[in-house]
Parts: sequence; structure tokens; C-alpha cells
Amino acid sequence: MNQNSEFYDISLNIEEGMLSFPGDTIPEFNKIKEIEVDNYNLSNMMVSVHVGTHVDAPSHFIKNGKTINELLPERFLGEVQVVEIKDDKEISIKELENVEFHSDKILFKTQNSNMISDKNFNNDFVYLNQKGAKYLIESGINFIGIDYLTIESIDTQEFNVHKLLLENNVIVLEGINLKEIPPGNYKMIALPLKIKGAEASPVRALLYR
Repeated sequence: MNQNSEFYDISLNIEEGMLSFPGDTIPEFNKIKEIEVDNYNLSNMMVSVHVGTHVDAPSHFIKNGKTINELLPERFLGEVQVVEIKDDKEISIKELENVEFHSDKILFKTQNSNMISDKNFNNDFVYLNQKGAKYLIESGINFIGIDYLTIESIDTQEFNVHKLLLENNVIVLEGINLKEIPPGNYKMIALPLKIKGAEASPVRALLYR
């Protein structure tokens, strides 16, 4: 990192009324103290650990899997490759076989980035299918980001993609916004909060060159 590095914030704002996964906690914020009365501001918030741009740890789906505080910080730093997927339904082997990987960390830019800022959840998002997930693992990828709130089809009942990735120690970053980010190689900072025992954490995800 140097003084001339250009940073790109690919995180979502955490705010009331934001895009939320169906059935998850609706973000709520309250002012406990206010400057006009108490000489300082103090707020609290009620959110899910999966709010907005967030990272899934293995314990999200794997019994006795590592929790977010047990993952090494360096897993969330370093070289990353933004890969654009043209298919408007799923990320499959057909798409991935044409990709030359330059990093073991991959962020997928899809049509999702056109709707990630919408307030309403859209079931018709691009997702990673199981064969694609297996191909990425076999290709040595250990960190995968997707530009919607989940990496897996909304129709799943078994959560096989999440389970396959997490049991193979692949970190999953969800809810990134890559709309203004050209495909290519970057450096990344996407550190989670150190929440003991949690299966996920919000992150402030940044790319830079």
C-alpha cells in the first residue's frame, strides 16, 4: 500500500430499510443519548451478524466448524481477482473453465450488482451452483465473494453449496457491490469483527491498487 493507492469501497451501508435476506433480522437503530440533551450521541442497533456485506465462517453450516473469531486475520487480506460472469442465472463450470485464475481469492461480479442497492429482495439473482463450487475448490480457491446476500440459490433446501465450501475451509463473502469495479486484479481488506462464537460477521470490504 502506498500514498497513491486508489481505494474502492465495495460494502453496503448498514441502515434501516436496507436489503435484508427473507426471514433475517430487520435492522433497527435507536438513539440512547443525544447531544442536545446529554452533550453526546450514543446509539444502539439490532442487526443480524449476516447484515449487508458479511463473511460466513465454517460454523454457519458445519457442526463444530470454526467460528468467525477463530479465523486468521490474514485470510481476509491480500491479492484478489474480480471475475465477471455474463450468465444471468448461475455461475457454472461452463463459465469457470474460461477463467484464468491469478489468485486464490475470487470475487464474482454478476448481474446482481445492478440490484444489490435495491431495498427489496429479488429471488432472481445469480448464484454459484454445486458443480461450480466443486470446480473452484479443486482449482485451489479458498475465498469466494458474491454480489448478493447469499451465494446459493434461494430454492435450496439442503444448502449444499454453503456446506461444500465451508467444510473445505473456503471463506464466503456475501453482499458486495461490484457495479463500478472493472474485472481484474486488486488487493483486498475485508476484516470481520472479532465476535466470539459467531458464525458470521459484517465487514467493511475495500479493494485497492
